[in-house]
Amino acid sequence: MALAFESSLKAQEAMLAALRLQDQDLITIHDAVFVTRSEEGRIQVTETTDPTPVAAAVPSSLFGALVGTLVAGPLGFLIGGVLAGGGGAIVAKLVDIGIPDRVIGELQELTRPGQTVLALLVSDIAGMAVIEELRRFRGARVVYAQLPPAALELVRQALLNTPARSGDSDQ
Repeated sequence: MALAFESSLKAQEAMLAALRLQDQDLITIHDAVFVTRSEEGRIQVTETTDPTPVAAAVPSSLFGALVGTLVAGPLGFLIGGVLAGGGGAIVAKLVDIGIPDRVIGELQELTRPGQTVLALLVSDIAGMAVIEELRRFRGARVVYAQLPPAALELVRQALLNTPARSGDSDQ
């Protein structure tokens, strides 16, 4: 699920709330991504899980260079580093362990100027405890969700600016 906030501070506060829920074993967070669009339209993406190709290539390169040096001397250092680094970068691109890159791309398109979107990949959700926590973030907007329709409606109701009137459905 991804929620749009009118300030990055509110999005960070929501992330802290999610982490607090996780500490209480009420939710399990597998990945979190912040997408911020400045008033000028510049996009900044902050991922918490997926390794970037460069980050994956550096340890691979160092290991490859070490093995290459032991096997073939100075020339092996260069060849081993290049081959292993390239392999690490390819693996990082193929192994997407979190919110898929295509979803992050969609979120970049959906984020309005001045907004921050917080996307969370979660499981083991203690439904009503999470809904109660969401009520603290009234005014946030759901921009992406893979939830059953009834659960999505509960989330949207929790985020409405005005509390539900008595007699309204609590499904």
